[in-house]
Amino acid sequence: MKLSVQSIMTQGRRSYETGLESGQRLARELADPPKVVFAYLTVNHDQAAFLRGLREGLGAGASIVGCSGQGVMGRGGVREEGYAASVLGLGGDGVRIAAASVEELQTDTAEKGRLCGQRLRAGSPEPPKVVILNYDPLSGIDAHVFLDALHAEVQCPVVGGASSHFFGREMTETFQYHDDRVLTHAAVACALWGDFTATIASCIGCSPVGLEMTVTRAEGNYLVELDGRPALEVWEEMTGGAAPPGDVGNTSAVAIGMAVDGAGAATEQLIRCALVLDRSRSGVLLGAAIPTGTRVMLHHRTVDDVLASADRLVRELKARLEGKKLRAVFGFECGARTKPFLGDALTNKENLDMQAALGPDAAWAGVVCWGEIYPVAGKPVYHNYTYPVLALAE
Repeated sequence: MKLSVQSIMTQGRRSYETGLESGQRLARELADPPKVVFAYLTVNHDQAAFLRGLREGLGAGASIVGCSGQGVMGRGGVREEGYAASVLGLGGDGVRIAAASVEELQTDTAEKGRLCGQRLRAGSPEPPKVVILNYDPLSGIDAHVFLDALHAEVQCPVVGGASSHFFGREMTETFQYHDDRVLTHAAVACALWGDFTATIASCIGCSPVGLEMTVTRAEGNYLVELDGRPALEVWEEMTGGAAPPGDVGNTSAVAIGMAVDGAGAATEQLIRCALVLDRSRSGVLLGAAIPTGTRVMLHHRTVDDVLASADRLVRELKARLEGKKLRAVFGFECGARTKPFLGDALTNKENLDMQAALGPDAAWAGVVCWGEIYPVAGKPVYHNYTYPVLALAE
């Protein structure tokens, strides 16, 4: 068997015991010992206790990578409340892996990206087929600085998302996992090589509304002015009123988009939403920079846009996977698409329909993110309001 894959989603409340049972089940049900286990947890879990149990159940040998999430996804749908965990074990003679992590991303961000890539490529003369990346958005970094440096080293597609916690809570910290360690302000990546295909597809759940503005002042990924006015003032006008301090929830229906250099399609946009509304400086913190002088366009979400985009994603993936056996799917859906916007019922319908259409027998795991990563015009790019999916097939 080229790939040996199994996924589990659980709502067990006792973190150590749930991790232990998940590890034991993976060890028992996989045809070959896993080389890597991807783990995604909600923040109600004792993160360290779950990983300790998972390691004990798995035994030594497998790398563990992953992060906390606003929610997790797996076979059976999406869970965005309570105690939820999604794990996927991957092994077999058709895959090689390398895992790496870097900490304190906010310090020498580009160097951390290079170091992460170098650690992934150590001992390999050829680029991997794909890199799966999770990182801490609350480190405040410009994601593109890290991604550009990482990509220069790995020279392959990068897909994934920013770790998160429950929507509506004050944004304080998120968690990243590497082997038995729980990290913050870190990035964790896993590179895959082997006898399989890695196919990435994505969808955007918002549409342009025609209002254009110019970024008249920006400091990295901190937006200072739009059309010569304080960025926060303009953002709150666009969203119909001021948000409470620290709360971006009622501003999440809108975003700004800018054209993608080299993408080919003139209508393709990079979407940015607000991560932090800064009243002290009347600015807005974004997940990645929009340079001063850039023309941006207001975007708005509708339920129809989100669901139609997911349907297009499924059709595209099915066409690209024709003739192949789908073995595993990783999803990284934006936390502003799911329960806070679609609600539980439609979020689960979207994902269950996708699972049924693409491959009822494939392993499935993922996390609800605060910023998504997938390739555009040959480079990994940071997005918001999107849903990238990675499919591994034989």
